[in-house]
Amino acid sequence: MCEILAPAGDEKSFYAAIDAGADAVYLGLSDFSARKGASNFDLNNLQKYTRYAHLFGVRVYVAMNTLVKDSELEDFASALLQAYRNGADAIIVQDVFLGKLIKERYPDIVLHLSTQAGVCNVYGARLAKRFGFSRVILARETPLQDVKEIAAEIETEVFIQGALCTCFSGQCYLSAMAGGNSGNRGFCKQPCRKKYKVNRKGFENYCYAISLSDLCAGQDVFELMNLGVVSFKIEGRMRSPEYVRAAVTYYQDLLRGDRQKLDGDFKALKRSFNRGDYTRGYLRGQEPDLLSRKVQNHLGERIGTIRSISGKSMRIESNFHPARGDGFKVIREDGTEAGGFVFEDDKTADRNGFSARASFHFRVGDAVHLTNDTSLGRSFAHKTLPVNLCIEIAAGQKISVAARSGDKVFSMTSSFVVEPALRSAITEKDLTECFSKTDFYPFAVNVSSINLVGNVFVVKSQLNAFRRSFYEALFAEWGDPVRKDYPLNPLNIADPEGDLSEITAVIDTDFRAEIYKFNTVDYLIYKMKDYKNAREIDRFIVDTQYYVTRKLLYVPAYSVGKDLEHIRKIADRFDGLYGDGVFALELAAEWNMPLVAGTGFNVFNRADVAVLEKEGVKHVTLSKELSRSEADRLRCGRTLLPYGGSLKVMDLGHCLFSKTCADCDRKEIYTLTDEAGRKFILRRYENSACRFELYNCVPLVCGSFEGGKLYDFTALDEASKSAYFACGEDEFELKKRLGNYTYGALRAGVN
Repeated sequence: MCEILAPAGDEKSFYAAIDAGADAVYLGLSDFSARKGASNFDLNNLQKYTRYAHLFGVRVYVAMNTLVKDSELEDFASALLQAYRNGADAIIVQDVFLGKLIKERYPDIVLHLSTQAGVCNVYGARLAKRFGFSRVILARETPLQDVKEIAAEIETEVFIQGALCTCFSGQCYLSAMAGGNSGNRGFCKQPCRKKYKVNRKGFENYCYAISLSDLCAGQDVFELMNLGVVSFKIEGRMRSPEYVRAAVTYYQDLLRGDRQKLDGDFKALKRSFNRGDYTRGYLRGQEPDLLSRKVQNHLGERIGTIRSISGKSMRIESNFHPARGDGFKVIREDGTEAGGFVFEDDKTADRNGFSARASFHFRVGDAVHLTNDTSLGRSFAHKTLPVNLCIEIAAGQKISVAARSGDKVFSMTSSFVVEPALRSAITEKDLTECFSKTDFYPFAVNVSSINLVGNVFVVKSQLNAFRRSFYEALFAEWGDPVRKDYPLNPLNIADPEGDLSEITAVIDTDFRAEIYKFNTVDYLIYKMKDYKNAREIDRFIVDTQYYVTRKLLYVPAYSVGKDLEHIRKIADRFDGLYGDGVFALELAAEWNMPLVAGTGFNVFNRADVAVLEKEGVKHVTLSKELSRSEADRLRCGRTLLPYGGSLKVMDLGHCLFSKTCADCDRKEIYTLTDEAGRKFILRRYENSACRFELYNCVPLVCGSFEGGKLYDFTALDEASKSAYFACGEDEFELKKRLGNYTYGALRAGVN
């Protein structure tokens, strides 16, 4: 049976998950969590929750899955070690390179590689395994064939329920560039849930153009099990306890084959949260219902239709019997939202429907969806562990209490000796009543035997204190796993060495000789328009044959197995690879090719630079989310800084046009426009399928800078390219020529 892994964004959701039968929960700390908006937990109370979970055989995984700044390295290592000491069964980490160093220092700590690391092919799995990770949490965009190959390499966890990010895991910088709130640091403001339009026929009107439906892969769980997946993950640390309970219940009943409950389970799941009426996601390629263009928030379950409206009252035809406080949403036939209401009058409900207050927005024929079913929150209770107690008490001896639950046993004696009773003797009833009180500890106690020898007396406060000490010790004994007591060893990562080099790298989809007029280019990184098109390579090779520039092939972060088959066929015509996903480290080693690590490696600290240097990487591009001062701490002769040109903010794993291929104009460049009129470049390219990249609405200008530089000309118009060619590093003139530009994160960094 696969593990059902549930989210716990707060205490109530934690208890709801365990009560519903989750096999494991994952939760975040107040720091280093990719869901900073959740209530989360802290190191002071974590042990209480891990002990509770372990009593019921539930594992606890602690998500420390943000990118870690260089100034935070020691705090991160300290918090991770404390989480381990406080009972965490595994730590979820995004930074695979920092994880490698942690594993080397504390080998008993179990590490799971976060979905934010973007593992979607077998090379990413091999890298994680080689670096000491026990499990990979796959990118949601991973197809079945790659799931199978990865599961044969390493323990594999797959998302089966919850929100889907528009951007490929770990490669979203839109929130960071819009306002300094990094999704990679847990502060995403979800600009993908806003309205946009695209300059393609049929997509010109504002809608939730890049918002995805929620995932629900219940139909695929048994196939995933057969492929070797060991853990089914439910997304939702920002969601309610009702959602957590409903999701865990649905998947547990599904795996148990309890078909009689599944219909009701699924209704409860839809009512607790449902964006876009669900999609099966990417497992078999892009599903037709992947995008939720018309409604981007909770859709609920359709339970009826407005049949009549009279003044301020309307009649809803439905076989659902509402309760006071239930919430509803009204949806037009075209899928748009008309408004909502809360049910107030129980007297209007019968078996044919109910009445409610109307709005002038509502129309006869509109669908009515239940979005807040108050009954889902009425049955919450903390789970308790049945415990049998045997008590022995006699004058002149210490009290002895033994506990048993299944194969677990524990015993404890009092620190005091019992005295003979002079007048009022303690009774079996007194002992039973005392030890039936477990305070806040989750035990359902049955005092199965009491061996009371003679008449004895115990001071009531003394007995109560012993009882409290007993349950405290029992909770600790049964809830604490065995842990090696590691001392905190500083990471002691040396500063990067080597004089700064003036290496310049340029990413582009075309070759133009003018590029050499503004700078000496050491690496020309070619982004294919069609990775299957050999003639495109031929043209590029001919165009560049008289230049000494080393030519690198751009390998996208989102590259599944079928993509890599095409890339492999053309790679040997280049001098090396520029990889935008961490898997490229393993890929380049197997293909025996030099590697330049791209911005998608999210190099954020000295640990990353040190590991990549040891791995023999030619050059390392620093993260585009670092400030100038943060980048300066990492710079050496091996590093490149994103310096100018296009600023990519997303890699997409799907077609924004819902694969309407028959009507597609198949342009390379589209424009995505937000409601403020800002225009973002949407670039299409081809590999095993059409792929899309999203670029910022204005180009990047870095200013004067010593050291390695990376320019990206992928999505620049001709005027902007000409400005860079003409101005070179003359910042004043370049800004004047461009008009609109951004410094990205270089001035303020990101949260």
